Amino acid sequence: MDTSATGIDMRGLPYYYSVGGKYPRASATLLNDFKAFTGKKRYPGSGYITFRFVIDTTGNMLKKVQVIQTDEYYKDHYFDKALVDELFAYLKTLHEWKTPVLPNGARLPYRAVMTFKIDNGKVINIIP
Repeated sequence: MDTSATGIDMRGLPYYYSVGGKYPRASATLLNDFKAFTGKKRYPGSGYITFRFVIDTTGNMLKKVQVIQTDEYYKDHYFDKALVDELFAYLKTLHEWKTPVLPNGARLPYRAVMTFKIDNGKVINIIP
């Protein structure tokens, strides 16, 4: 694992749910914002595209992002690169990530996940 760019070893970081780091907007709101961001473009395929990444101590997403793509049966699948790029571009517009504070006042980085559910080429749900 490359930690040189961030200095953070992802293996030791907690996930968002254990530190109250869930993105503070509802799935329906995110979906409406996404539709406004992208218009009505469609791509082939059904399944899930999940982005896994680190939120640093200032509430920013670090550059290193893992992309996991599966079909609707959770088997490996690869969607059109343009769709993945579009989803990632939208993800980068989200700037309301929480920064958990420890009892000693230090801020804590954490691992976050955002999943896009695709049905017949259309994003039908965003799971923060």
